[in-house]
Amino acid sequence: KKFNISIESGERLAIIGTNGIGKTTLLSCLVNDLPPDGGTIKWSDNAVIGYFAQNHSQDFNSNMSLVDWMAQWSQKGDDMQTIRGTLGRLLFTQDDINKPVRVLSGGEQRRMLFGKIILQRPNVIIMDEPTNHLDLEMIEWLEAFFAKEKITLFMVTHDRYFLERVCNEILELDEGKIYKYKGNYSYYLQNKEERLALE
Repeated sequence: KKFNISIESGERLAIIGTNGIGKTTLLSCLVNDLPPDGGTIKWSDNAVIGYFAQNHSQDFNSNMSLVDWMAQWSQKGDDMQTIRGTLGRLLFTQDDINKPVRVLSGGEQRRMLFGKIILQRPNVIIMDEPTNHLDLEMIEWLEAFFAKEKITLFMVTHDRYFLERVCNEILELDEGKIYKYKGNYSYYLQNKEERLALE
């Protein structure tokens, strides 16, 4: 109630809280999959949003090849070399790209979704549990991607190590309250402890 927040371009916001508190619901409101019960969500006119949902298996129930599936998200000026290059960046080999997407593992599906977002060229990315089912090599690739790209990020994750390295702001959902911490996960832990000691 009575919560108000402004997120500046380039901020990396992690949304944390106990299971069932409403983190995914908040993300769904941000991307207009779910209308909020009250209040307003206002994006800047130049915001281009890429969304990485937690549940996405239905997106891959197809006999399309990896290269054809990825080509759906190409932009004006992209050619087949761009599509193949994107798949290569995501650690798919030349032998992989012609197999059907329906045989992909959970981790491979997530890599494909990152490729979709890369081709969409967003300046805002909203992600729900992005590191689930990913191996260490792909998580490190994702960390490096965010380190060099000037992208605004909203993320829900239980991966505290990834959160520590990627995010610079924490939004904690608690019962009936929201707390904002301007810093990484270590800063959040320290300041939450101090806040609880004063309550």
